[in-house]
Parts: sequence; C-alpha cells; structure tokens
Amino acid sequence: MQYGSFWCIMNSMTTGKASKKTARRSVSLRPDIDRKVQALARREHRSANQIIEDLIETGLETKEAEKHRFFELANRLTVSTDKAEQHRIKEELARMTFGA
Repeated sequence: MQYGSFWCIMNSMTTGKASKKTARRSVSLRPDIDRKVQALARREHRSANQIIEDLIETGLETKEAEKHRFFELANRLTVSTDKAEQHRIKEELARMTFGA
C-alpha cells in the first residue's frame, strides 16, 4: 500500500505542460518551414509538435515584449521635454509601427 500512496503523491505533484488542458489545432506549414521544424526536432530529440509549440510561445512572448516597449516609448515621448530626444523616440516609434 505504501507504494500506491507514493504513486498518488508523485502523480498529483507533477506540473507543467502535461497537466494543462490542450487544444487540438491543424496547421499547414510551407515546405521550407516544415523542413526547418523537422530538422530542429531531430537535432533536439523532440517531436515536431513540441518544437512548433515552443516557437509559437516564443513568438507570442516577443509580440508582448514589443507591445510593452511601444507603450514605454510612447510614455517617454509624452513626458520628454528635450526636442532631440522626442525626435529620436518618434523615429523609433515609426520604425516599430511601419517597419524599415
């Protein structure tokens, strides 16, 4: 019985991606992207699904960081009194918004 109790305790203590509910999605990838994902999966000894999940998570975190950076710059622009700094911040905001 003690072994069974240990299993229950260990099973309830597990955390991470396995314990979270997952959503099933169907994604189509261009052949060049698929080759890169497959190569990365082989190199890291992981499944292509795990690689795609990590890439999506990283992309979402990057987008969130860009958004925070944009609002930080916008806030600095509103409080800045230095014309040169305002010009530099406006150029950076324009680059973030329109690219180039």
